[in-house]
Amino acid sequence: MTDPSSIGEDPPEGEDNGELAPPPLSEIGKDRPTAGDSPDDRSEGGSDSGGESKALEDPQRLRELQESLGRLEDFAAQSQAENTIRAYAADLEDFRHWCKKYDREWLPAQPKTIGLYLGARADELSLATLERRLAAIASLHKEEGYESPASVAEGPLRKIWKGIVREKTRQQDGAPPLMVEDLKSIIEHLPSYQAEDDGPTGELTLTSLRDRALLLVGWTGALRRSELVGLTTDDVQFIEGEGVNVYVRRSKADQEAEGLVKGLPYGSNKETCPVTALRQWLQAAGHQLGEPLEGDIFRRFHRGESIGESAMTAQYVSTVLKRHAEAAGLDPEAYSAHSLRAGFITQAIRAGKAERRVKEHSGHASWETFNRYVEEAGTFQDNPAEGIGL
Repeated sequence: MTDPSSIGEDPPEGEDNGELAPPPLSEIGKDRPTAGDSPDDRSEGGSDSGGESKALEDPQRLRELQESLGRLEDFAAQSQAENTIRAYAADLEDFRHWCKKYDREWLPAQPKTIGLYLGARADELSLATLERRLAAIASLHKEEGYESPASVAEGPLRKIWKGIVREKTRQQDGAPPLMVEDLKSIIEHLPSYQAEDDGPTGELTLTSLRDRALLLVGWTGALRRSELVGLTTDDVQFIEGEGVNVYVRRSKADQEAEGLVKGLPYGSNKETCPVTALRQWLQAAGHQLGEPLEGDIFRRFHRGESIGESAMTAQYVSTVLKRHAEAAGLDPEAYSAHSLRAGFITQAIRAGKAERRVKEHSGHASWETFNRYVEEAGTFQDNPAEGIGL
């Protein structure tokens, strides 16, 4: 859903001292020996070792065995090369389709196009897969006589790649959950128009209305950041007296694109109700545009509060959260977009909601991953160290 032009507004967040090395292109296609590849690696317990020794004493038999071993090594190398080629073909096909969708030149591609593509796929793919896609793009360009636009060791992609690595690493380490009281504090501190501003004094700014809806829908829906910015007006349905149904068309855990419907109920407080916040943002955006907002819901802004035509980038969700967390007196560096999703799951588990229903709502594919949240949420529930005399 991200428009290519949005990369200028939403730069990667900060830098760190560590940098993931670029894809080892020189190693691609090489066969790596493993246990059992060497003729000296033999299974234990063979009952015919004497016959085997005699066979190896025969020069003709030895040559036949060496030829067979050579053919096996050739087959293994060929199989590895074929697997690499198949993976590269799939990677390049995805890149080509993405470029076609956003009217970008794919061969030769510009580094900015590669950066936009990485940003669009960062939530869905692992670092290893992203590296392979960079390697595929680089390999194709070199074969066609073009300079590779996919180097992350230097040049314009360096900061973008470091930002992705940093965010991915933080997600793997586990960003702390944003609990409901901190979320309420953030909403309470959202900026309002002042007397000197071009807007109704005391009312939330247009940007605040967007950000409030973004944070509340993201938290209550336990949405990944790519799912959040990917929402369009066709994906939401307001149900009178109930809330709003949010249709997630595709997610990291839904590679078959079957989709998932999440019901967001009305909140008990109007200021922190996700349904009300979403409705008010859509109404305010439509008023500014002079017509109902259609398409991407969480738009980027141009020149102050001029609503753009496309969604903010997935990376920018963290920027929004950090900015408002700092205004509320929280540590902005402690949180990322994943804190919204982790916060809802943790809060729901602590509130005694059925784990099966929470897992269905979050859209987790495996219990193994989901149970990490359950374990962390329950560390102080019925804690054996509590009330024993200390």
